[in-house]
Amino acid sequence: MLFRVAQCLLCGVRTIPRSGSNVITKYPVLGRSSRTLCDNGRSPLLEELVRSDAWTVHLRRLEEWGAVAEEAADCSADVRRELPVLRELRGKERELLELRQLLGEDNEDLKSLVLADITSCEEEIIGLKYKMAWLLLAKEEADHSDLILEVTAGVGGQEAMLFTAEIFDMYRRYATYKNWSFDILGYYYSDLGGVRHATASVGGYDAYRHLKYEGGVHRVQRVPKTEKQGRIHTSTMTVAILPQPSEIHLVINPKDLRIDTKRASGAGGQHVNTTDSAVRIVHLPTGR
Repeated sequence: MLFRVAQCLLCGVRTIPRSGSNVITKYPVLGRSSRTLCDNGRSPLLEELVRSDAWTVHLRRLEEWGAVAEEAADCSADVRRELPVLRELRGKERELLELRQLLGEDNEDLKSLVLADITSCEEEIIGLKYKMAWLLLAKEEADHSDLILEVTAGVGGQEAMLFTAEIFDMYRRYATYKNWSFDILGYYYSDLGGVRHATASVGGYDAYRHLKYEGGVHRVQRVPKTEKQGRIHTSTMTVAILPQPSEIHLVINPKDLRIDTKRASGAGGQHVNTTDSAVRIVHLPTGR
């Protein structure tokens, strides 16, 4: 449950599952905004998460049955990704322990080298812990889906369109960095080289999971290229992220359907008057 609450707060979701209320009481930092960063530039939410008892229990359980599960034919892809990170983390922790034991040596030159290695090792351990935390956070059904990215210029005229073009290009470069596909579906230029509206299809592993919280209004305050007096203007643009699953799981209960049949009307005894030549299906819960 801790990881589900962590996911909600990490991504800015303010509605916490009821069963997570005891977690909020036990870990008060989870009740604060996850957008506030610690001195080391990391979220206080994740800082608390990797120090919690639940974190230790999760890693211990994964370590105990992970090796057996990895050999099983039905081992999930998530476990196959988590185990290498966990093993690398444990290896770095053992390396750090050995380095600290070397600090007891009398050689000052050796101590300085060991201290440098300890600092480097501690940074790597922190990075691996956060990578592990990301892998352990609860996932939604659509997280592995591709997505449709849509950007639209908002308030600010030509400057908003220039800002929209920069944001769209940022997502394109990010997709390249993540080795995702990025296919432009529509791109409408403005007079000064900005973008009025653009859409793209983004595909790749966990693409929707990484970008699903990008949707909304984005704002920039700066001196526009079109401003001659050096005044700061505020411009906005909107981003929409729509999941594009490869398979659509749609379950319709036959009891929810009403099937009406119709016959043609008119004078005479034609065959069309005696057969059901039209069918209408109504989904009762929605009325459509």
